[in-house]
Amino acid sequence: MQLNIIRADDSITHLAILGSLDVQGVNRIQDQFVFQTTARRKATLVDVSQVTFIASLGMGMLVNVAKGLRRQGVKMVLLGPPELVRRALEAAGIQQVIPIASEEAAALELLR
Repeated sequence: MQLNIIRADDSITHLAILGSLDVQGVNRIQDQFVFQTTARRKATLVDVSQVTFIASLGMGMLVNVAKGLRRQGVKMVLLGPPELVRRALEAAGIQQVIPIASEEAAALELLR
């Protein structure tokens, strides 16, 4: 499980999550993820294209951060979930809270 910072400037926070968002994965990155997103108070793009599995705890982490950002007046978008992860997110109704985009250009448009 890994959290990479792709871009963090005055306009956007762009992160990538790699690995499995199961209990161990969430425990490993949650504090850093929350710090890099809600503490920055910037529009946030989360690349999940390398997430191999997502459990309810991982979904909860994403939703809590998205809601925290929304309270600060900024948006969060998930980018490129693999089919298995996308199906799990959609089955849980995550797209009602966090927009999901297949391509970076579409994701950046959703953040505007």
